[in-house]
Amino acid sequence: MKKKEEAQHQVYGNYVDKYNSKNFIEKYLVENFIQSFKKNINSLLNESIASICEVGCAEGELLKTVYSIFPKSTIFATDISEEEVKKAKINCAAFPVDFSVQNAESLKEYKDSSFEIVICCEVLEHLSDPIKGLEELCRISNKYIIVSVPNEPIWRMLNVARGKYIRSFGNTPGHINHWGVIQFPKFLMTASDYSIIKKDYPFPWQMVLLKKREP
Repeated sequence: MKKKEEAQHQVYGNYVDKYNSKNFIEKYLVENFIQSFKKNINSLLNESIASICEVGCAEGELLKTVYSIFPKSTIFATDISEEEVKKAKINCAAFPVDFSVQNAESLKEYKDSSFEIVICCEVLEHLSDPIKGLEELCRISNKYIIVSVPNEPIWRMLNVARGKYIRSFGNTPGHINHWGVIQFPKFLMTASDYSIIKKDYPFPWQMVLLKKREP
């Protein structure tokens, strides 16, 4: 199946440049998210990390954080949107990243156990088959996975409170999967070879660090 045909089966995200928002509240919330992400990445500083991959890199803001912490690691990144990858290439032009356009449910360009860290933030809620997406993250990782999704129903309640997406009860366009703080860890446990070692709740998101179990 060609990439364009694969993309037709994928629900595109609501691409908003939240990292450069001028809204004070949004900036505050996103900064909390980035700080949680940094804490998770920094917790792996003593590990041997040769390669890192971000699945669903969008415009590449998190890649800059990754590079600042692991400048000697080889960095890969992919997104289903060719336009977002183009933006990310410009945004991350100051350091080397191997970019590709791929569907998170079918990361065919990556071999099994290719990366010590796999990052997938704000992607799983968009997937038509999130279990398949999680399986792909586990397949290409050989040690750690960092994932984040909106914390529901808080996410939708906040949207309603700010007058957004009222007709869809606050659901952001493209969000077809919804997890609360109890449901998301249960979903992640379907990745039977991985254990949850850290959970964070940067309001209104939830972020989890997974580690592959020793054989």
